[in-house]
Amino acid sequence: MSKPSRPTLTERRAEELRLTIANTARDMFVADGDTSATVERICETVGIAPRTFHRHFPVKEDVIGPLFRRSQALIIDFLQHAPADADAAETLARAFTTEVHKRKTPESDRKFMTLMINTPQYRLRWLEWGEQLCGPITEFLSARVDLGDDPFLRKLPAELIVHTSRQAYIQWVDTEDCGDFSEVEALQLRGMKMLLDGLRAVMAQPAVSAP
Repeated sequence: MSKPSRPTLTERRAEELRLTIANTARDMFVADGDTSATVERICETVGIAPRTFHRHFPVKEDVIGPLFRRSQALIIDFLQHAPADADAAETLARAFTTEVHKRKTPESDRKFMTLMINTPQYRLRWLEWGEQLCGPITEFLSARVDLGDDPFLRKLPAELIVHTSRQAYIQWVDTEDCGDFSEVEALQLRGMKMLLDGLRAVMAQPAVSAP
């Protein structure tokens, strides 16, 4: 498999600007307690013109895209550099929580996730976020668990893992007494263990021939 081409300086600067805009919008959303901050207000804070904003984000809701791409990159990097002998469930649970650990602002992250999950336009983009993780998760799993040769069955565990991580975050924001971020880690780990134990049990069963 060929490696992706290295981004040019112009491309890197454009992504840095997109991330600056995204972080500004995120901070406004969290401070306001809603996602009503206008494009004009975001642009004024960043120091750019609205036309520059729309050059990078066709609609306002796309502004959180760079944050999700950063999260994807952290998860993929964590999985790719995980020791081969590390517990797979613990590694997956940590991969999906590594960004919050790096940021060290769990209360702010919880407020932001609450807005993303409970606001339909942003929830849709959050749901799309997991699609690009399925390939790297499948690659991670295939080095540790026999996934077989069926393309559908090979991809399905990764889809379930992404869904499990989503459900852990939904539980975190929907339960008022859910506690601090350690509760999310515990939910992630329980879910990943259940999935991997079930996967190993299924793959250990002898194949059943079609009648």
